[in-house]
Amino acid sequence: PRPRARMFRPGCRRVFDRMHAMARGAGARVGAASPSARVAPPTSSSSSSSSSRQTSHRRTTTTRRHASSGSDAPIASWIESLADRLPPRFPDAPDTYWRGAGSPTGNPQVHGEDSILDLLHASGAFHRPRLMVDEGGARRRVMLSLRTGTRTAGHPGWTHGGLTSLLMDEIAGQAFAHFVQPARGLGVTANLTVDYASPLPTAKDLLVVAGVGKVDGRKVWIDVEVRDGPPRDGDRPSGGDDTAGDDTAGDDTAGDDTAGDDAAGDDGDGEVFARGSALFIVLAKD
Repeated sequence: PRPRARMFRPGCRRVFDRMHAMARGAGARVGAASPSARVAPPTSSSSSSSSSRQTSHRRTTTTRRHASSGSDAPIASWIESLADRLPPRFPDAPDTYWRGAGSPTGNPQVHGEDSILDLLHASGAFHRPRLMVDEGGARRRVMLSLRTGTRTAGHPGWTHGGLTSLLMDEIAGQAFAHFVQPARGLGVTANLTVDYASPLPTAKDLLVVAGVGKVDGRKVWIDVEVRDGPPRDGDRPSGGDDTAGDDTAGDDTAGDDTAGDDAAGDDGDGEVFARGSALFIVLAKD
């Protein structure tokens, strides 16, 4: 008989096994907290039963509110260290950078008064955002530190992948605006490729890092990654090589089964949750 083909390569298999185990654990927690598990046995007095249900409801509500206080926990020490070392991109609004004044030629602002970040921040999708610029290392890059909200999940306990990709596109745009736009003018995202390496928990301190990978005429590739620790000096955010800006890079790597192998593990300075590349097009023609 013909040998049975493997559906996944070993690295991807490990990622899927881990996700499956986390999903089963989350399902067990949700089942334990379901209303059916909290139903009190009937009593002979209807008034006593009603009082018991009201007390149970108040107790459950209080518990959920306490569980949603992740934004009050102390900030990670590595984030404090980065904030002490790196300047904010918009000094006039370090904690709500999308409201910073900026300047068209020196430090252009991406957002206006209708920015979606205002809505996300007000709704608790993320907390304590700080946009920083690192221009003194081996590679220039921008970094956004923040804590994900407690109610941003897709699967229970895991941040929705759509929020992850939004943050990656956002910080890729900030890198373009800071390092490319002053000389080349406005640019927009034409393509965003994301490899999800590991489930990102809710209420998690993280760092989104972006830097310019390659410039080819009006095409600019920005490497970006999401992690829970500071990047190592000299590392490319996406861990790629000098061919990251190749026109075929997105096609050749987007569906590669080995992508998970490289990104699934710990990089030595914190776990990497997602890596990707954003292609920007400069609007002004040369």
